[in-house]
Amino acid sequence: MRIIIFTDSLGRPRPNIADLEKTVYEDVYGYKLKKYFLHKHEIELIYIESLDTQDAIHWSQRMVAFRNPDLVVFHLGINDCAPRLFKKNANSIVHNKLFRKITFDLFLKLISYFRFQITKIRKLVYVNKQEFKDNFYTMIDEILKYNSNCKFLCISIAKSDVLNKKSFNYNSNIIEYNKILLEIFNDGYIEINDIISKNGLISDHIHLSIKSHEVLFEIIKNKIQELEKKCVE
Repeated sequence: MRIIIFTDSLGRPRPNIADLEKTVYEDVYGYKLKKYFLHKHEIELIYIESLDTQDAIHWSQRMVAFRNPDLVVFHLGINDCAPRLFKKNANSIVHNKLFRKITFDLFLKLISYFRFQITKIRKLVYVNKQEFKDNFYTMIDEILKYNSNCKFLCISIAKSDVLNKKSFNYNSNIIEYNKILLEIFNDGYIEINDIISKNGLISDHIHLSIKSHEVLFEIIKNKIQELEKKCVE
């Protein structure tokens, strides 16, 4: 099978952080799958920083669909549903280098301090729930044009109690968006919130620990082996 793992920064190694948390390429679940199935399946890991499903449509057309994959593993969603201080692509003056220098980052510090209250009032996300759903169906339909027998897996969005205290409705948003993923992918939906430990994320409370990469590797490996059996039957 030709298998493509299509993800945001959650699927990439993070070698430039503290030694206790850093992950090198060999630690991430995509590499582990590639190594495990080296002589059996062609596996490619595609990860794009800060990717949401709006932008993923563009990259899926150009980097996933035309490769005629037999299986696509999606690992997207946190950039869509996380509560935001500003609209997507907003050119706020508080991010201007000169303004930040003049104000000694005072405004950014204030915004960060009152993040929970601001996100409670503004209720901004980059991609709303209906768009999120539509974007996935757009990607799936495009992939199926190239291979009508392609199968799909999707990894759930990980919650964080720490970030839930910093941004209003952080976990609630994730629960709602995960419901959409479950609706779309059914048996192909992989719920990780019940599987990874409380220490399953690194200190930014977004990205996976080495242990969580190992857990995901085992889950997806088993899913692939189940598909192998079905192909033989």
